[in-house]
Amino acid sequence: MEWKPTWTDPLTRYISPYHDLIGDKRTHTTFDETIRGIMGAGSLICQQIAAASPILAKGKKGAQRVIRLASGESTLRSELDAEHLTKQLRENAVGHLSEAPEEELWLVADCCDLRKPYATEMPYLMQVPAQEGKGLVPGYRTLNVLGITPGRRGILYHRLFSSQAPGFVLATAGARRLPHLSHGAQRRV
Repeated sequence: MEWKPTWTDPLTRYISPYHDLIGDKRTHTTFDETIRGIMGAGSLICQQIAAASPILAKGKKGAQRVIRLASGESTLRSELDAEHLTKQLRENAVGHLSEAPEEELWLVADCCDLRKPYATEMPYLMQVPAQEGKGLVPGYRTLNVLGITPGRRGILYHRLFSSQAPGFVLATAGARRLPHLSHGAQRRV
């Protein structure tokens, strides 16, 4: 499936706030085409992402560009790291939720495991329950908070953590800070 963007397509509007984090044109193009490739391929496999992007598919090493973007090797002049991306995601969510006509905002806290059963080189892997519930596999834990109004939703908090990482803070300590999140999402105080 080929992605054919127009000037006003929803994906282009959605990813445009992230462009401020990107320091050069090549990384900008790779970022946009990686997102389009993920949508077109319905996969996170770099080769399939590149094949589903018209621009990345033209080059001989389209998949390599996706790998370099994902690993941070091609983003030296950009702020495309987890901290900056999730900050932008949270700011977008607060703006989106603040436009809702409803006064009511629901916060949903979601703790889940991110399983990486075949990973061996990722930093600070910890053991999490296997999908089938038998044994443990390498992975991480996440804590997410979604803001929800009728017809709108957005991520207000995201934290990926591992008990193996330096400075590890228990999830319960992170959850104690959650009531403070509603301040950032309140529209009419």
